[in-house]
Amino acid sequence: MSAVRKPIKAAGAPWDIAGLQKLAAVLLKELKVRGAILDIFLLKDKDIAALKARFIAKRTEPNVLSFKEPLAFPHPETKKKYLGEVYLNKDILRHSPDRAAPLLLHGILHLLGYDHIKKPDAVKMEKMEVKILEKI
Repeated sequence: MSAVRKPIKAAGAPWDIAGLQKLAAVLLKELKVRGAILDIFLLKDKDIAALKARFIAKRTEPNVLSFKEPLAFPHPETKKKYLGEVYLNKDILRHSPDRAAPLLLHGILHLLGYDHIKKPDAVKMEKMEVKILEKI
C-alpha cells in the first residue's frame, strides 16, 4: 500500500497512516484485488470541497473523491498495478471515525470502475459496499 500523506491528528483517532493502510489492504483483499496499490490523501474540509468543486459539479458533502490512474501512466518504482488516488475528508474522520471504512471502500470501488450515475449502477455499487462492509 502506498503511503498516506498525513495522519489525522485528533486525540484517540484510530485512522492514522498505519490504520488507513491496513484498512485499504483488507478492503482490497475482500474485493479480490491482488498486486495493486493506491494513494490515500487526507484533506481538510475546505480543501476537499475546493477539489470537488473543480472536478465535480454535483453539490454533495465533500467526503471522498477518487481519481483513476490513466492506463498508460508509468510507475517504474513499483511492479504492482497502481489504481489511483483516494482523497478523504480528515475533518469528517476526526468527528466520525466509523465512516473511514465506508468512505475508503466507496473511493476504492470508483477506482475499480464502479459508479452511481445511473440507477442500476448505483444499486450494484451499493450492494457491493454492503456486502464488503458486512464482511469486515
